[in-house]
Amino acid sequence: MPERVSERVRRLLVEQPSIDVRFTAAIAPESFHHAVRPSGAVLFLHPVHRDLVEQLRGG
Repeated sequence: MPERVSERVRRLLVEQPSIDVRFTAAIAPESFHHAVRPSGAVLFLHPVHRDLVEQLRGG
C-alpha cells in the first residue's frame, strides 16, 4: 500500500472519525479522493485499503 495514501487515511480518520469511506476500483491504489459535500465528507479509496480502514476503525 502506498505510504502517502495510508498516512492520509490515518490522519483523516483521526480528524474526521465519522467520514464516509467508499471503496471503488475506479481509484488507483496509489491515489485517493477526499470530497466535502453538504451531507458530509467522503473518502474514496481503492479496495486494497479496506483492511487499513477496518483496523483503524477497530473493526
